[in-house]
Amino acid sequence: MALLLMPDRSEAQQLVFRTTGQEANTLKFDPGNAEAPGFSVEAMRWIEQRQPNLRFVGQELLRPVKRIDLELESGALEVFFGLVRNDAREAKFHVLDVLYTQYGQFAMRSGDRVSVQSLDDVRALGDNSVIGVPKGSAFADFLRAQPGLVVDDGVASVSATLRKLMTGRVRLVFFGGAVLRKYIQDEGLEQQVRLLPTRYLQTEVCVMASRGIEPLKLQRLRDALEQLRSSGELRRLQEKYQVGG
Repeated sequence: MALLLMPDRSEAQQLVFRTTGQEANTLKFDPGNAEAPGFSVEAMRWIEQRQPNLRFVGQELLRPVKRIDLELESGALEVFFGLVRNDAREAKFHVLDVLYTQYGQFAMRSGDRVSVQSLDDVRALGDNSVIGVPKGSAFADFLRAQPGLVVDDGVASVSATLRKLMTGRVRLVFFGGAVLRKYIQDEGLEQQVRLLPTRYLQTEVCVMASRGIEPLKLQRLRDALEQLRSSGELRRLQEKYQVGG
């Protein structure tokens, strides 16, 4: 007697993932930009197009990173595309895949011709060496752990930190180089601000899921991310947004 092969219900089931966007990081989330809406946005859209039974909701709402952490931990959010890997997050969340690698870089006003190729060069600037860095970022934590540096993390956004640079309230800005490059370009500062080539603090920007996510959802998400990588789409996005693999 022939056995009828039944379809895999898990493949056909519509799965909706609660997520969010991140404020003040247009490299990942730039919803008003039709040509480059953000690395994270494009990754989710690609998955939805290739896997019609998977859908992400909430990415239009932009939240600060601290709130994203809290809501992912509580289970209010199920997944987020674009958190920096660290020990605390590895203990709290499922780290599913690396979207890209980023490096910290300094930016200075173009008219400031001092040579800065290391942290020792920054220290050598003495009292006139205040570094602006967005509050609450991994880059702020990195700078505060280095002896002899003067750090100003009084504002939360890259844009506001660059304004401090332009008004002379800080001498340097430190953040992810790809993000700084994008903000410098978007705000028309290419002639006024230069991005220094030396790289510091390599970090991985990852897809992370709540520990409370359903096992089926977790597996389907892992499968979709593997397809994103194996198809070459992840590499295409890395090249488009000028970030490392």
